[in-house]
Amino acid sequence: MMKSSAVTLIHKGAMDIGVHAVATFRRHFAESHRLDIHNDGSLDEGDLAILREAAEGMEVRMVGPADRQPILRERLAEFPKIRAMLDGCGYFAKLELPMCIPRPYFYFDSDIVWLRGADSFAAPDRPNAFSTESWSWYNGVANDREWIREQIPRRVNSGFYYLSEEFPFARMESMLERGLFDPTLPYNTDQEIMAYLFPDMELYDPEDLKRSRRNVQYDFAMESCAALHFPGQMWRAHLDDIATIYGLPEKPPLKIRHQPAVPLSRGELLRMRMAVKISDSPVFGGMVNRLRAIRARFA
Repeated sequence: MMKSSAVTLIHKGAMDIGVHAVATFRRHFAESHRLDIHNDGSLDEGDLAILREAAEGMEVRMVGPADRQPILRERLAEFPKIRAMLDGCGYFAKLELPMCIPRPYFYFDSDIVWLRGADSFAAPDRPNAFSTESWSWYNGVANDREWIREQIPRRVNSGFYYLSEEFPFARMESMLERGLFDPTLPYNTDQEIMAYLFPDMELYDPEDLKRSRRNVQYDFAMESCAALHFPGQMWRAHLDDIATIYGLPEKPPLKIRHQPAVPLSRGELLRMRMAVKISDSPVFGGMVNRLRAIRARFA
């Protein structure tokens, strides 16, 4: 049986959780997938050895910047705006991956733990699939009107995604030329770019590929999801519990559900920007965090 392609990206600061992302993925998908472990150049030989050990028994390949750069030089030769953006921000190492990797493939972030297998990550009715969350974190968006006019999907998260479409280099170059994304804006990420570039998508059900919440303690034995995502360093509070996952009994593979993407709206963007301002406020940000802690006690 031909194995499906899976990809993750790990940097030095995420090694403590990245090793669990790899080991738990191997536990559930070694028979069905091969895994490419990309890095941003920050890992040393000791880190790579630890990751190889975590993936032992699985078909695995280590991929670094030196492997990606010859491909990028060739493919970006006619796209100076993209090249300049990638060169200007180390965070966009994640964006290099879909520019280089043969299709189709499934991607998952390094701050994820896998609790069970899954039947398939491909969307049944669209060429692409992405995870989602309860609001749009699209802080690099500029020229709201064009994003709304083009009906770009809202609430796209790139912690998990599946791509079968080739990378639309010309569309991204045009996006930057037209000023639709501003990499100088605070908190910009790759996910609004991915939403713009691959709008023909479905979204994974958020209860199947799940995003963790602050101040919530998880009973991994009772969770029904296939994986839990711990973005924003939230995994640090859960490392002791994560280490116990390997002793849990195997669960049957999950049939991943999907939902249609909904177009972005002006109200969604206004809500996002207001939430960021409140969170950044010394007064209101503290109040929000206290409310989150109270809600978590009763969750």
